[in-house]
Amino acid sequence: MSRNLLIAFLLSLIQLPILSQDTDFELWLAAQVRKDFGKKFRLYFEQGYRRDEFLVHTKTIYFEGGGYFKPVKFLWLGSYYRYATDFKGFRKNRVSGEVLLRGELDRFGIKLRSQYNSEFAEDIDTDHYLREKISIDYNIRNCKIDPFIASEAIFHLQTDQSENEQIRFDIGVEWKIGKRNSIDFFYRYRDKRNVKNPLHSHIIGIDYVFEF
Repeated sequence: MSRNLLIAFLLSLIQLPILSQDTDFELWLAAQVRKDFGKKFRLYFEQGYRRDEFLVHTKTIYFEGGGYFKPVKFLWLGSYYRYATDFKGFRKNRVSGEVLLRGELDRFGIKLRSQYNSEFAEDIDTDHYLREKISIDYNIRNCKIDPFIASEAIFHLQTDQSENEQIRFDIGVEWKIGKRNSIDFFYRYRDKRNVKNPLHSHIIGIDYVFEF
């Protein structure tokens, strides 16, 4: 019964538009190293590489470091700093804080995340964003691969008017390789709106995590 519900939910998310002139195809790669200190603290470092314009252009390379604190079983409080560049003149800094709620229902895992971003660069006004995300994964019995889906809305916070600038839908799997390694493979559809050049992006992502 649980598997049937998951399959139905996944199918409801993949009714996506076909490629057109305002569509891009991207590749997002990331590698993360993390360390837990007891059951309440976690620190991590992550490096990512992204290509866009149908994979012919380096979009950005970023370096990120942050941590989490878990005051109670279902609640995580986190913060991170990210520096992004394409080594061709583009540079951006991001400072973020977030609240993450986690729970389980049968073999489903549910995450609700609310994140605030402040992005700034030289000679550019600081931008503020609110990102709301829900993720659902399913733990398959006696299997190292768990499927997941997610949806995220990103709002640009402005003094005169705040607008929804992005909607994202994810579908993918987490492959657990032993106790310390895991890889996420996912497809992401991103719909940009209320911006100068809105794009519909189809993104293939691979995220590697090592825990020690």
